[in-house]
Amino acid sequence: MDDHNQSSFSEIVQINKEELASGYPKWFRVVECLALIAFFVSTGIILYRIFLSIPDLWYLLLPASLLGWIFSDFIGGVVHWAGDTWGSVDFPIFGPALIRPFREHHVDPYAITRHDFIETNAACALAGNPILFVCLFLNMGKDYKVTSFLIYFVFFMTIFVLFTNQIHKWSHTPNPNRFLKFLQNTRIFLNPEHHKIHHTVPFNKYYCITTGWMNPILTRIQFFPRLERLITKYTRALPRREDIGIKAAEKLI
Repeated sequence: MDDHNQSSFSEIVQINKEELASGYPKWFRVVECLALIAFFVSTGIILYRIFLSIPDLWYLLLPASLLGWIFSDFIGGVVHWAGDTWGSVDFPIFGPALIRPFREHHVDPYAITRHDFIETNAACALAGNPILFVCLFLNMGKDYKVTSFLIYFVFFMTIFVLFTNQIHKWSHTPNPNRFLKFLQNTRIFLNPEHHKIHHTVPFNKYYCITTGWMNPILTRIQFFPRLERLITKYTRALPRREDIGIKAAEKLI
């Protein structure tokens, strides 16, 4: 660890974990429940349409599911990065509902293991609903191979994205069952040791939390640091300003 990073780490200041935990809005719980209902209704309709199209388009299932699995890791990583890096829990609506859980997780990584299914996964359903809604109106069938593949891909991707945070939660679970351990050890699900890299201060790498497959690639090309520098250049916003404190964030810019 170089002297620059060591000095930055000594400046880290985070929000109190009890304050963050108590900030889960009751109104957002209602929104989350409605989002899950809408999500499962939409995916149910799309799944029925996919089932009807399988005799003609069965060969699209495997590539669409694999692509959806890979993209779910990437999309989850981008959302994770955005929640960790930008914004404040004091922002109206988005702050307490969507940004707060990211801040809480760095202060108390095991808090996620105490969240129920709704608190863990419903925000992902909320994000996926607009995309699923559009897919409900796209044509599907042997005469519409391109849009059919798109619907297959979006269906699998949103299903995988829905459970991204559940997989993330399992990576923090102290004693997962044997099946989960197998999935984690084979890197089908996020591996806990791999994820520890993200939880090393200043929490600025390895954001992908479905499989983690994209993490080495995005780190090698410096995807997130370059994106941060671009955003900072044009907005003057300071990455991780609230997550680790102003002084530490300024030293790492």
